[in-house]
Amino acid sequence: MSEALVEIPRSDWVKLRELYTHRDTDPLGYPCINNFIQWVEKDPSLKVKFLSLNGDWQKDGTFILTWHRDVGLNHLYFNTLSENLDTITKALEVLKPLENEYIFFGFASRFKPVVEHIGKKFYTKELFVVGTVWYKASKELVDTFTFEVPPGLTLGNLSVKDAETINEIWPHRAPGSVHFVRNLIQLNVNTGAYDENGKLVAWCLRLPIGSLGLLQVLDSHKRMGLGQLMVKSLSKKISALGDQVLSPVVHKNTASRNMFEKIGFQAIDTVYWAD
Repeated sequence: MSEALVEIPRSDWVKLRELYTHRDTDPLGYPCINNFIQWVEKDPSLKVKFLSLNGDWQKDGTFILTWHRDVGLNHLYFNTLSENLDTITKALEVLKPLENEYIFFGFASRFKPVVEHIGKKFYTKELFVVGTVWYKASKELVDTFTFEVPPGLTLGNLSVKDAETINEIWPHRAPGSVHFVRNLIQLNVNTGAYDENGKLVAWCLRLPIGSLGLLQVLDSHKRMGLGQLMVKSLSKKISALGDQVLSPVVHKNTASRNMFEKIGFQAIDTVYWAD
């Protein structure tokens, strides 16, 4: 009998999410599933699919999530509750994620051998893999966060028109990534700081996996504590939703890592990204 990927009906997405209730700090666990459920509720036209091998997702929660984007790379998310990775490996082999078609978005360290296997089997070039420290801030810690907005600045929600500014200096920008930034602004909570002229000078967004992301401060406004301000502000918004506060930080970005650790975030895993 040949293996096949079967789409999980939208009516069952909540049941899948419930299987991952205890995996609320897993980058592709509860926060990710919950985020996409909410996204599709807001915008049913999004090309999001949950797939399972032979439709047998209820046994161990094994799933693949694809987000086919109109512009830029498509996104691939996956997970399993099983310690045995054979089923998720088979599912990815059936999907055959061809080169330049998908980016493997934010997978936990235990899945790195699986992605490397898929890369060797279906990609003609070596996958470009980026590792990040996966940080967590407990609710108790976030509840203690206080901050003051420097004089002359205003804290507020980002606007879609800010996407170009954010994308322009994003170190990981790529063709079509401005559309990704627009999606994040439109569909998730976020925070930004504006000067007296209404110019955006610092920001932090929430990624599809539910974590903080795209944290940036303009060079003209560094050393004012705006990085901490952005992190604390968005952390409180995410925590108020009842969600875990999580963040990936690139290993070599020691300045950001030091800031997160100074605030009190704890490193709990390594999370990878590959395309």
